[in-house]
Amino acid sequence: MSPSNILLHLPTVLGSGSYDFQHLARNGAYLIAAFLIVQCLGLAIYRPLTHWYEGYYEVWLGGQYFKRLEQLHKEYGGFTVLSPGDENIPSLTLAGKGPIVRINPIEVHYNDPEFIDSVLPGPGRKTNRHPSLAKKTGTPASMVTTVDHEIHRQRRAALSNFFSTASIRQLEPIIRSTMAKMLERLEETAKAGSPPVQIHHVFKACTSDVITKYAFGGCFNFMNRRDFGKPYFDATDLFFGLNHIMIFFPWFAVLVQNTPGWFVKTLMPTLSELVDKKSWWIDRVREIRRSPNPDRVKSTIFDGILNSKLPPEDKTDSRLASEAQLVIFAGEGTTAFTLTAAIYELLANPPVLEKLKAELAAAIPDEESIPTFAQVDGLPYFNAVVQEVIRLHPGVMNRQMRVPADQPVVYKDKRSGKEYVVPPGFLVSVSPLCMHMNPEVFDDPYGFRPQRWIDNPKLARAFLGFSRGTRSCLGMNLARREMAIVLGTIFRRYDLYHGQPGRTLELYDTERGRDVDANTDMIIPIPAKGSKGVRVRVRC
Repeated sequence: MSPSNILLHLPTVLGSGSYDFQHLARNGAYLIAAFLIVQCLGLAIYRPLTHWYEGYYEVWLGGQYFKRLEQLHKEYGGFTVLSPGDENIPSLTLAGKGPIVRINPIEVHYNDPEFIDSVLPGPGRKTNRHPSLAKKTGTPASMVTTVDHEIHRQRRAALSNFFSTASIRQLEPIIRSTMAKMLERLEETAKAGSPPVQIHHVFKACTSDVITKYAFGGCFNFMNRRDFGKPYFDATDLFFGLNHIMIFFPWFAVLVQNTPGWFVKTLMPTLSELVDKKSWWIDRVREIRRSPNPDRVKSTIFDGILNSKLPPEDKTDSRLASEAQLVIFAGEGTTAFTLTAAIYELLANPPVLEKLKAELAAAIPDEESIPTFAQVDGLPYFNAVVQEVIRLHPGVMNRQMRVPADQPVVYKDKRSGKEYVVPPGFLVSVSPLCMHMNPEVFDDPYGFRPQRWIDNPKLARAFLGFSRGTRSCLGMNLARREMAIVLGTIFRRYDLYHGQPGRTLELYDTERGRDVDANTDMIIPIPAKGSKGVRVRVRC
């Protein structure tokens, strides 16, 4: 019997025929019905509006919620279990302080390094992707943004061989030849007495040429351009700057994805270079599709996709346009950002650089040469430097979010002994910077201390530079080897400037807080407003 029927029948149950009581009961039924209607309306309003707490930091303040997360964990922590009466909004409450906080109506965030593998599990558990990443990146059909666990697995399998250690070794000549061109450009700059180099432009050109050539068999040769392709990278930065708007205003994401290129170029001329490059990407895909050459199957990423066992609907132009954009974006700015940070940290920390150069000199006798993978892969201090740079300056800022498909996520707080359960279907997440700056794991977390990785290998459990689990960064091997060749070459050849003649590098008007550290999360890290980036004076 419904609540209203119970109230209406109370006079009979109690043996009273009083009209006043019946009138009261009927009014009570109306009040309960009104309450239920108001509750439903309240939830309908509450759900979208409470997302605007996050939206305030991301849209209004511009990519600032990652800073707020750290504060939330200091102020709050913990929650109650899912309310069985509402499968859409869990009755999570913030209570106490600790490693687990509900950060929006549908997402629980963890700041416990020992729990990373539970949030980002391996093959034993199914996890889906939340659709928000597809909106953020403007790539709804890419492998990385694929929502369904099984479809993602199939799409990843078509790409995985191209990013294996063995395949990246085959890419070594391309990386080294691009590095040779970089050295030429740096030497030209030094001999011409040019102004300080904005080194991030150089690294973006380098990483873009490598990933584009690997993806399509050709590239834009940004390393040969006087401006290192700056107009294109300005366009990609502008595009990334729209990502939070596309989350909180979904209609805008649809507009961006479906507006004809010519109209975008008219409306926003700064995006013209990106529109042109996207057209080139899909033209190359079509060219590869038409090619009768069977040897091309193993040569480039998109040869592999088009000749894979993926179903026909996964090989359409529209889906591969998403895949192309994601592959290129993931291989460009992320690695370039971390390389730029590495230049700063090494030039700003002479004792670390001195120790690194001694190790490089022993492994690479000829300072004029470009090292091979084999020469730098096994260098302990060099690899610790790379690891520490990625810890402090990861190339991807956004939260690593998963949706457990069929199993709850159970967290037990060691301090309180409380157990917290997030049911399947809800978002769980961890963040690289929250983990990497956790003072309970990393002493002096903001300090650049590569030796920590050698002294305590167990720190790797808290490392989240390339995500984890079945959706970890597929390009990790490529990124690490690009960094190894670039940094190994530069610091084998160049010294820190102390007034001496010869090949040297010197930071120019560069501050870590303004020009290096992430100030804004636009998926990729963005320095403070007004920053000109890491600038380096090159001498020879």
